[in-house]
Amino acid sequence: MLNQNFCLDKTTGFLNLFGLIKAVTTEKLGDHGCVVFFYGDNSSPFLSNYSLECAKIFRSTFDTYLQTWQAGNQERRVFPARISNQDFVLIYPGRTRAEAAELASQLKAQISANLEKAGFGGHIYHDYIMSYGEEGKDPTAFLRLLFLSQINSTHGEEEGEFVSSIKSLIVNLSEHIYQSYGLLSQAHSLALSDDISGLPNHRAAESILEEKLNKSIEAQEPFSILFIDGDNLKQYNHLSYQRGNLMIRHLAELLAGQLRKNDFLARWFSGDEFLAVLPGADRQEAFRIGERLRSVVETATKHWPIPVTISIGMASYPEDGSSMEELLRKAEEANFLAKSRGKNQVCEAKGAFDRLTSALPRRQMS
Repeated sequence: MLNQNFCLDKTTGFLNLFGLIKAVTTEKLGDHGCVVFFYGDNSSPFLSNYSLECAKIFRSTFDTYLQTWQAGNQERRVFPARISNQDFVLIYPGRTRAEAAELASQLKAQISANLEKAGFGGHIYHDYIMSYGEEGKDPTAFLRLLFLSQINSTHGEEEGEFVSSIKSLIVNLSEHIYQSYGLLSQAHSLALSDDISGLPNHRAAESILEEKLNKSIEAQEPFSILFIDGDNLKQYNHLSYQRGNLMIRHLAELLAGQLRKNDFLARWFSGDEFLAVLPGADRQEAFRIGERLRSVVETATKHWPIPVTISIGMASYPEDGSSMEELLRKAEEANFLAKSRGKNQVCEAKGAFDRLTSALPRRQMS
């Protein structure tokens, strides 16, 4: 499956180098702030041989540190990044050098203590602090500043022939790295987008579904999906494929406008199939959302060239399974049942949603 988060480090979940570039291009770093480098001691055998374990300790320590630092003030921001096996960067937007130095000292002490407890030795990370200003808005300039400062942190300000050549190479590489990010970001967007509906495609849906389901399971929160299929795409295709494509785009806009803020909608594999991911929604809430979608589509399309209705199959965690595959299978089975019962209704795999709708007029389920 295509990785949805190519801007994140797989081991720590921190930003990677591409993630840093994205943070700069989206202006998340602000007009000024400080960057703290935590670079590994290359002479330490523990760090070179156990960089993965040390990185995980760095992450867990950072999580604890962040909770303490942000306690009572969620507006305090920091962007953590892992830029190599042994090197980390923390970016503090809006912070002075003195503030960043104090925060770095606290974190470094905690990391050293936790590494000592794990048997890796204590002080195997060094830190170096730099400030940034307007160059923080230019990705290429920011990369140059980042890399050159890292060299200065280990070699001082000396300008020997070797250091000078490395700095020259970095200046050239920074532009190429930024260009590579742009190309990769564009390719990534195209690979995860559906150009007909304007929605994410099934690759994106599978990635998001798995990610949000895992978070719900970890937090022991309800989770539901809706498998949505239009009932009359073929009639539009008889008019023309262009009219069919236009219907799909308008239908996607209708559906997206009825979902909650944190819900996710994607076009599924083909035709007028869609998948809605509903984090935090139990079966009752999933049905209410599904019924709202069904009703809005039926009402809003009455004056279209051919009125449109949708059939919806729903599946929920934990009742219908705890894996992406189980939920998708149940939702597709429920959609098939909705189709076989006359279309234009919301069903679960075990039958129409009678238990939750006994108080509703039967017209809504027919």
